[in-house]
Amino acid sequence: MDCVVTEWSQWSPCSQSCSNKNSEGRQSRTRSVLALPGQGGKPCPPPLSLQEYRLCNEHSCNQLYWETSAWSLCSENALLTTLNTTINWNNKATCGVGVQTRRVFCLKNNSGQVPAKRCPESIKPETVRSCLLPCKKDCVVTPFSEWTRCPTICQHGNATAKKQSRYRIIVQDALNGGTECPDTLFEERECEGISLCPTYSWKIHKWGQCLLVPDSVRQGVLGINEACGPGLQSRVVTCTLEGNHSVDASECLKWAGPMPSLVQDCSVPCKDDCMFTPWSKFTACTSDCESTRTRRRTLTGRSKKREKCQNTEVYPQLETELCPCVIFTSQPYGNWSECIIVVGRTELQLEMRFQRHAKECGEGVRFRALACYDKTGRVVDPSRCNHSGYVEQPCTVPCPFDCKLSDWSDWSPCSSSCGTGAKIRSRWLKEKPYNGGRPCPKLDPKN
Repeated sequence: MDCVVTEWSQWSPCSQSCSNKNSEGRQSRTRSVLALPGQGGKPCPPPLSLQEYRLCNEHSCNQLYWETSAWSLCSENALLTTLNTTINWNNKATCGVGVQTRRVFCLKNNSGQVPAKRCPESIKPETVRSCLLPCKKDCVVTPFSEWTRCPTICQHGNATAKKQSRYRIIVQDALNGGTECPDTLFEERECEGISLCPTYSWKIHKWGQCLLVPDSVRQGVLGINEACGPGLQSRVVTCTLEGNHSVDASECLKWAGPMPSLVQDCSVPCKDDCMFTPWSKFTACTSDCESTRTRRRTLTGRSKKREKCQNTEVYPQLETELCPCVIFTSQPYGNWSECIIVVGRTELQLEMRFQRHAKECGEGVRFRALACYDKTGRVVDPSRCNHSGYVEQPCTVPCPFDCKLSDWSDWSPCSSSCGTGAKIRSRWLKEKPYNGGRPCPKLDPKN
């Protein structure tokens, strides 16, 4: 293994703004040893070779000198952009090469700016230089999920047309002029080939008269001298096809739901009973699972003036209840995405001279669509299930490992005690390459 040293650092600021006979402006840069060489490897440079110096601001302090403005922001250059596929920057592949410009002035000590022709052209600072453009990142979206299932049973003629839907999720937004995300993330289409169910319905007739307990039973009860009190009333319920043909009740039980009740409690009011209007309809709910609804009734006739009827604890005139709660459920849908490497945000510095390659292995994240369903099995907005529409999971992209060889062995004794001979040393395979690592050199099978 050879000695490993770092790249040269940036040049330090110049020690002086100008030079004279006694002192000159100097700047330096350094590098350091990262790893010492192994046996037989290339040695490290001497300490003096780890630091370099150069002269700077060599113009006389008593003469004219050049001054520069700050570099402009890096902007795209059409010519350089066409060459981007072949340009390397300090042996590092770049995402894009642009240009920076700055203004250069000729100044004289204690006099300010003077015409540029008075300063030496040979040491005029550059006004244009190449620079790195931020890497473009295209929008990344998951593939569309599978279409949701269409109903397999027939649909009623007055039912809303059934639809199936699919969606995809934005995994990474576009950056620095990359391809923008598509407008369509959710698609919906009507289900085809669903047959219509026969239209069966229950036909409800009016309630009959309220029938009291027979007199033969009531006569043994003290205090009852009038025909009033609790009773029962009934009604006729029939099953119809298309609203006009009477059919067997079993058809409605199959297609129209449970049979409405045939009998209900009723009451024949006594003269001292409190009389009310029927309960109103419940008020509308503002949101699921969080609000309440109310309904009212009022006293009628003589009951309005009776004190006992005005006792709302015994005879309530307002009822409040919780609104029905619609429950949504979430379920993973479709396949996992490929493992996407998590890369930290990189700030582009104006003085940056190279850019590291994007990571291609290591820890990452994969995504899977998460669908939200209502109680009927219809796909709804993911926010109803209080999630973003996808679930993520840590994953790993294996990194490539290069072939590993042992260190060189010691040299063997010379093959001859005098004259020309040969010495041999060897090394052997310690670990084969995998995941696309650099292959091993050809080894002598004897060694």
